[in-house]
Amino acid sequence: MSAVAYLVRHGEVEHHRSDIAITARGREQAASAADALADRIAEGDTVSVCHAPVNRVRETAEIVYARLLARRIPRVNLRPPQIDLALSNVRFTFRSDDGDRLEEPSQLYEEINDPAYLKNIPQAWVDFYGGFWKSADPMGYWLTHDSGGGAETPASVLCRFQERLKTIVDADGVGQTRTHSILVTHSGAMRAVLRHAFGSDPGEPEFCEIIVVEPSGQSLRPTLAYRGRSTLLKLD
Repeated sequence: MSAVAYLVRHGEVEHHRSDIAITARGREQAASAADALADRIAEGDTVSVCHAPVNRVRETAEIVYARLLARRIPRVNLRPPQIDLALSNVRFTFRSDDGDRLEEPSQLYEEINDPAYLKNIPQAWVDFYGGFWKSADPMGYWLTHDSGGGAETPASVLCRFQERLKTIVDADGVGQTRTHSILVTHSGAMRAVLRHAFGSDPGEPEFCEIIVVEPSGQSLRPTLAYRGRSTLLKLD
């Protein structure tokens, strides 16, 4: 038996300034992604669906699961969606009287833009947050700018995803059936993985776009495939 992982971006949202649900188009995108994934699943395979802990990602995962269930693939072991903290978006540092904690950016938009809050955090954080929210490409900004501790680094997010993928992908697996891990997540994390794999940032994935990571058959490293390109992925 061999294993394959899919990194799937969540469906379309109107904005990222709060933790909102996906749009009607986003729901259609999630269903289309499920159909594309179903074409890779064979009779008797095992499928798990995991997601980061925010509404837009959870909802996407639930639609993917329901669509796969409706496809009625014979004897498939389809596991219900589960929260996976390893799939979290880059998280920003929120400072309070109780200490610092990490939060997903959309959940901090109002606090980060509150002048009273900005007076009580390091200037490096203020500068980073201002640049991030004003940028036409916030995740690209995160990938290329030092937050001074105001956010998780791209290296730390990449490490988190590498560790998660290590637990899934068995590059030496053999056999006719597969285990499929569908990991619904965020564009920034996907871009950190893609930049590591290809050596440059490809820009924003489309909503519900998919990265495939699976055994290469010729190397101890798995193959990462994205937009018609493939490369061996280093997971250590």
